[in-house]
This record gives sequence, C-alpha cells and structure tokens, in this order.
Amino acid sequence: MDHAAEAHRTDLMTATQHVLNEQSKHPESRGDFSILLNHIVLGCKIVCSAVGKAVLAKLIGLAGVTNVQGEKQKKLDVLSNEVFVKALVSSGCTVGPSIFSLT
Repeated sequence: MDHAAEAHRTDLMTATQHVLNEQSKHPESRGDFSILLNHIVLGCKIVCSAVGKAVLAKLIGLAGVTNVQGEKQKKLDVLSNEVFVKALVSSGCTVGPSIFSLT
C-alpha cells in the first residue's frame, strides 16, 4: 500500500454514504438498521466533539458518581453514556433506556 497516495485520496466515503449505498442493494429493507447506524454515528460525532473541548468545558476528571461495579466514573464516561443512550433511544430502533442502565 502506498501510504503517500492513501493520504491524498479524494474518493472517501462517509459511514452514512456507505450505509445508504448498501441499503439500496436490498429493496426489501425497511431502513431500521440504517437509522440505528446513523444515530450511532451521530453519537460518535458528539462524543468526539466533547473530547476535543474537554479541557475548556471542564469535562476532565471524576464526575462524583459511582457505577454499579463500585467504580468512580469520569465526566466524559458519564457524558458518553448519556449521549449514546439518547442517540439509541431517539433512533426509534431500541426498546428503551432501562437496558442501558450503567450507573
């Protein structure tokens, strides 16, 4: 693999584009999996943004809560959990937040 050429590729595809392209190959699909994956991608983008701003937003350090295993949770862990629970529930493709209870 030519790493220099790989660094200058312009034919990149987003996860959303890939999912939609693959879905179009299956006319019988209802789109639930595509919706779910797109909500996961959205959650990833939100968490990525929060990590990039963590110091400025004071998201570094302990959150002051303990999970069910007795571990002290960090602020970014708590935020990530909330983001993904909301993303998955808002997709309409999951049962509800009770299955995601981690605290």
